[in-house]
Formats: sequence, structure tokens, C-alpha cells
Amino acid sequence: MSLHNNPYCFTFEGKLWVSELPRDEMLRQITEQRAWDAANAAHERWGLAISMGAVIGVVVTFAVVSSVGSPPLANLFLLPIGFGVGAVLGASANKRIRQNTLQNSPLPERPIIERMTRVPRSLAARAPEQSSAREILDWIGPRKS
Repeated sequence: MSLHNNPYCFTFEGKLWVSELPRDEMLRQITEQRAWDAANAAHERWGLAISMGAVIGVVVTFAVVSSVGSPPLANLFLLPIGFGVGAVLGASANKRIRQNTLQNSPLPERPIIERMTRVPRSLAARAPEQSSAREILDWIGPRKS
């Protein structure tokens, strides 16, 4: 592919992209945004809250079904319901706790990156290496939002 050496084209997540910003600046912006996304995901802890809620829901459901003396077949139907209810309650508790935490320690705004467009393989193979970003974008055609 001849566009790999173009200053406006870069490879990200195994695909070739083009942007009107130079390659190094665009990769810096993407790296900053991905670092923010990772920090935000770690800050929210949705997976942990949903998992804990689901486990608690299953345990409580199993305890109630066992204490009532229902046949074991009832577990087949009631444990998935307990799982779902527990997961929803865990998520809602996490949302409430997260609102209080965000008021005390807000994250900065999510970094915005310049628009980038994926370059089709057929175009990457036949486009001249010294093409400008605008020429490549015109060859690709109208961009979808």
C-alpha cells in the first residue's frame, strides 16, 4: 500500500485512516482520547457494580427459595430473575454513588479529535504516495457522519 508513507495517513487498529491533520498530531489526539476513555471507564466501575449486584441477587433468591421449601425446579426459573434484578439494582446503586463521586472529583472534558476517514484498500493500493489529504478525501467520496 503506497499511502502508508503519506504524512496524512496512519494505521490505527489495523486499518488505514486519513485526516487533514498530520499523522503525528492525529495519533497524539487519538492517544489522549483513548487514555481519557480508559480513565473514565476505571472511574465508573460499571462491570464491578453489575457483577456484585447479580451475585447478591442470585444468593438472596437462592436463600429465599430454599427457606420457603420450594422444589429445586423453582431455582431454574427464579435464579435468572434474581440475577437480573440484582444486576439492575447494582447498576442503579453505582449510578447514585457515581453522581456523588463526580460532584467531588470531576474528570476533565473528553478530548475531541479531528475527523478521520477510513481509506479503502483499493484506493490505498493505487493512490500516489505524495497525495494531499484533501485529494484522498475527495477520492473516497462523501463522508458519512
